[in-house]
Amino acid sequence: MSYRRSMPNSHETADLILAEARAMIEESGDNAFRVTDLATRCNVAIGLLYHYFKDRDGLIAAVRESQFLAHIEADVAMLSNIVSHEGDLDAVLKILVDDFSDPRSKTRNEFRLDRMDALVAARHNPDLLQRLTEAEARLSAEIVATVQQAKLDGLVDPVVDDKALAFMLEVIPLGTALSNVYGEYMPDPEAWRALLTRMLLSLLPPA
Repeated sequence: MSYRRSMPNSHETADLILAEARAMIEESGDNAFRVTDLATRCNVAIGLLYHYFKDRDGLIAAVRESQFLAHIEADVAMLSNIVSHEGDLDAVLKILVDDFSDPRSKTRNEFRLDRMDALVAARHNPDLLQRLTEAEARLSAEIVATVQQAKLDGLVDPVVDDKALAFMLEVIPLGTALSNVYGEYMPDPEAWRALLTRMLLSLLPPA
């Protein structure tokens, strides 16, 4: 199978290089990643890679950041849009319970494991850790703003701490990656849905 391709002369070039680098790292890991192989795979000169990325470590860090952010940015934007423009409690619950926190979704479990891969890679890499911390700060700011809007819309009790709820909204979906090893102890889907719904409804303002 050939991976050679013509690279566009546009800002999309860096994204395509990053996508190929990510595919290589996900296939074989950081240690096997070679910039020369990436250049061949992308059908470009090595110098072009270094035009967009400082060095090999910079490429790997960019891949890990991409893994960390992939899909969750779209999830946060979707949630923010519904809260800001619809204020629909049922729609919000559906996203949080049926979409974000579905432990049986193979696709979403892959997203969660990608985030964990990035976190593990940053464990002994201070530069990457800082990069992920900055990325998470941007995400958290958006989630906190969404929580604040939900309070204005009457979807969340004003006494609930913004940062605590924002943290919970990320922790629960990420934690469901345990479903990969939970085996016979996985809860019934409806029981899990009922528990999450009950927890989230407890955040509503008092009647």
